[in-house]
Amino acid sequence: MKMRRIAPIAVFVTAFMLVTPTAWAFDHVSGVGQTRRSASLGFVATSDRTGEFQYTSESGAFSVHCTRYSSFESSETKKGYPKVELTARKCFRKNGKQRFLWAAFIDRGEPGIVLDIGRMRWSREWPVTPANTVRKDFGRIDAGNVQIL
Repeated sequence: MKMRRIAPIAVFVTAFMLVTPTAWAFDHVSGVGQTRRSASLGFVATSDRTGEFQYTSESGAFSVHCTRYSSFESSETKKGYPKVELTARKCFRKNGKQRFLWAAFIDRGEPGIVLDIGRMRWSREWPVTPANTVRKDFGRIDAGNVQIL
């Protein structure tokens, strides 16, 4: 008798878990700070792929502005930190030359200073791969913060 009551509940709970988004389905990332290569970084991105991205090297010679994202994927690191990967095709340098972006950001908690991670690759070709990368900047975000919500 008890089995008949439990079975439908177990089926419902299993079905609910399969159709409910997981805990790491984040839909917003933003950040500002200084990268490992001393570049200035500022960005905001949402899961509907809207937002902007600004990256300017320490010397100012490499400056790129992106006005929309091509992809937004949220996940979680092995240690349980929220992570967002972005790609963008609508990125242009000050001289009008197009660049393509692949980036990943990890929010390692608050206050965020020297804890959060940013990884960026720039390319002249789409899609961005390690083989066609013309500039990369990987490491901790200093004097700033990354927020993944």
